[in-house]
Amino acid sequence: MRGKIDEVLPHIKKRLSLRYSKVDSITSQSDDGAEELANKNAGKYDIILSCGGDGTLHQVVNGVMQTEFRPLIGILPFGTCNDVARTLKIPFDLDKAIDCVLRLNTTNYDILTDGDRFITYSLATGYLTKVSYSAKSNLKKKVGRFAYVISALKYIFKFNSLPFTFTIDGERVHGKFSYVMFINSESVGGFPLNKGENLHNGMFKVVLIKRTKYKIGSFFNFLKLFIRGVSKIKKSKNIIVKDAREVIIENHSNEPFALDGEKVKFLRKTISVNSTLTLIKK
Repeated sequence: MRGKIDEVLPHIKKRLSLRYSKVDSITSQSDDGAEELANKNAGKYDIILSCGGDGTLHQVVNGVMQTEFRPLIGILPFGTCNDVARTLKIPFDLDKAIDCVLRLNTTNYDILTDGDRFITYSLATGYLTKVSYSAKSNLKKKVGRFAYVISALKYIFKFNSLPFTFTIDGERVHGKFSYVMFINSESVGGFPLNKGENLHNGMFKVVLIKRTKYKIGSFFNFLKLFIRGVSKIKKSKNIIVKDAREVIIENHSNEPFALDGEKVKFLRKTISVNSTLTLIKK
């Protein structure tokens, strides 16, 4: 996407200069360089715009969260799914997204942490989770979200039985699960599965889908979540939905997680709300 951003960068700067006295652009020279750039420049600017997808925003947030001065963060969505941009109702049309920055409507947004990294929207494992970090970047550039569909074909019939112990605000839950998700956004994978959620109340959503005896049961529970949404499945059999301030995860199988779409591995972590950032919304 970098080439595309470079093509429209003069237009972006020209429009932003209508309101802001100084508009600088800094391009990351590596796939993971946005975090260092955000960290070094957080104290120099009132606003930092993340021009990319959820991966770029994850880096920007992690860079800013390590500083004392935390500027406003805006998004110009150039990524594949753009889940946080969807949550903030930021249009995918470039000029309309720039309009949001010019209007400067803002919202408080809770940032989660696992003790090592800051989490902007989700931490998940289980069925089809590998799709988020196994889809090839060059394929995503060519076909967008269809890259995830192609990747999903490799794992669509693979249902693992994953043993976990969760301590959710002091309550212990032990069992085998086919899908686990901690979410603080309305959108995941481009699906509006947590619509209307309060994203700055100091809590996040926990969704646990238990492993059923037959694979078809696990498949339909997963499908129910992504089609009907979190609010519609709270009373579903074999699905646990809770609001939480802190969750201790004991990962007995050492199964990888997708943290904001990036692969991470751990045996034990504590997930909690760290603090709040101010983000630009529509």
